[in-house]
Amino acid sequence: MVLALSVGLFAGAAGAQTTTNVQLILDASGSMLGKLPDGQTRIASAKSTLTQFLTGLKADPNLNVGMRIYGAGLKAGAQCEDSVLVTPMKGFDKAALQKQVNDAKPKGATPIVYSLMQAANDFPKDDSRKVIVLVTDGEESCGGKLNDAVAAFKKLGIEVDLRIIGIDLNEKARKSFEGVGTFENTKSGAELGAALNRATATAQTGKYAVSGPKTAGAGSVIEVKWTGPNNPGDYVTIVKKGALTGEYKGYFYTKNGNPGKLTVPLDPGEYEIRYSSEKASPNPTLATAPITLTPPTYGLSAPKSVGAGSEIEVKWTGPNNPGDYVTVVKKGALVGTYTTYFYTTAGNPGRLTVPLNAGEYELRYSSEKATPNPTLASIPLTLTEPKYGLSAPASAKPGSTIQVKWTGPNNPRDYVTIVPKGAPIGAYTAYFYTAAGNPGTLKMPTQPGSYEIRYSSEKASPNPTLLSVGIEVR
Repeated sequence: MVLALSVGLFAGAAGAQTTTNVQLILDASGSMLGKLPDGQTRIASAKSTLTQFLTGLKADPNLNVGMRIYGAGLKAGAQCEDSVLVTPMKGFDKAALQKQVNDAKPKGATPIVYSLMQAANDFPKDDSRKVIVLVTDGEESCGGKLNDAVAAFKKLGIEVDLRIIGIDLNEKARKSFEGVGTFENTKSGAELGAALNRATATAQTGKYAVSGPKTAGAGSVIEVKWTGPNNPGDYVTIVKKGALTGEYKGYFYTKNGNPGKLTVPLDPGEYEIRYSSEKASPNPTLATAPITLTPPTYGLSAPKSVGAGSEIEVKWTGPNNPGDYVTVVKKGALVGTYTTYFYTTAGNPGRLTVPLNAGEYELRYSSEKATPNPTLASIPLTLTEPKYGLSAPASAKPGSTIQVKWTGPNNPRDYVTIVPKGAPIGAYTAYFYTAAGNPGTLKMPTQPGSYEIRYSSEKASPNPTLLSVGIEVR
């Protein structure tokens, strides 16, 4: 059951002359007597929020505000049709609206869909602006389907901006509103008030606002809620505190959704989240919110010494941002250097095939999100010379099959092949992967001659020969 505030607000940008029709649909269903986590009853929170909202609205000849109430027992014996338009959308009578809010007493069911379909008939059939804001503490209780209400507006040729604000909704209720209008959930009176303000901030005044966490780890991905006209070219970015107008780092366009995802810089410090527009030069700042970026924790854990060319597991600690990766490089290699690697998004621990050449190396946690891929954490790694060996007959008949015993790290894609003596590195004919077993079977060429059996690896180019022994085919 719910408190549904169907608010058809939003008068657009300042100075716009389009008429805006606003309808508040207040849910006075029985569940509104339940309490929020902050201890306040849902109906008290809703009434307080609506009072503040109505107080903040300014009279405007182009603004009409009405109210519909359901679940209050105003239609006795018809709970699922208990929805009444108590204040028509003609002008803005603040006192009358406030009285209706104060007098509402939670009693009955939650006919959300029926109320919205009635609201479709309340709006004039013209080109005025129409917005519905539904504030709810639950889901439809009378069997209606929200898509039917949306279809009713379309059938009447009415375009409606539907805003849904949940009051401490459970998962089932939240899912019931997926794909219908713009939705966000709240868990306190303060959050409800902030959400309603965001939903209606562009009414009459053309307000802009951005809202994100006050602190976040440097390099992390955050959610940013925004208020604005969502014009083409409007975007949200993050910059150093006091940066020049028009500067930007990571950003998202408002057209991509609300809230949007923003990857913050890797350097800790004081920053600003900004709502800006490409449509004016130099991209004016229309709203800001401060944010402090704290140093994130990075770490790597792996064996201190392994055989060259082997595959190892690497455990990592970090924000796991898009573009974060772990690589292995020569000790002291330039920042941004990489060889084999895995993205942290692939899992923890990750698997990494180290180079084939023995020596001193480093494992590095790096990020593609900054240039030149800074090293955020590193640990040393010693690669030792692996032992390779091959054992096979000194000669064999053409076209015959022999067994070859091998010694080696048995890394992924290590293989044994036979090629003419002196063949270029990387050449191969018949072969078997070492992963197939030891010994392996190898078919001889049909042409007599001098050949080599080679232990090679596909993990390096051009498949280097790591060991070879001669064999005569005769």
